[in-house]
Amino acid sequence: MARILLVEDEPLVAHLVRRILERAGYQVDWASSGQAALERIGPSYDLLVCDLVMPGVSGLEVIQKVRERGLATPILALSASVSETSRQRALEAGAQAFMGKPFEAQALLAQVEGLLRGGG
Repeated sequence: MARILLVEDEPLVAHLVRRILERAGYQVDWASSGQAALERIGPSYDLLVCDLVMPGVSGLEVIQKVRERGLATPILALSASVSETSRQRALEAGAQAFMGKPFEAQALLAQVEGLLRGGG
């Protein structure tokens, strides 16, 4: 079973994403802030699903720090800002994929499954 760290500061969004992923058979841990994510992230996670816009330590900073630590964990960036600039910044920071919010459950699962198989 793949282990996923979900980084999302909005509890309702986190609950929804976690529920989708757990129903699909994944083990999901939730970090409610960028700082909490940085304290937990490590090689034990198979995937990081990270909101980009959060108070304090942003999702972009989390992604950059993960890469600075040398972790190759696949990262799916989520953002309510669906601009090309947001997408580009996430990918440049080290994310392999980007999804805008809101999203369909099936689209989220397709992205997660693709990243866990090694696709981008």
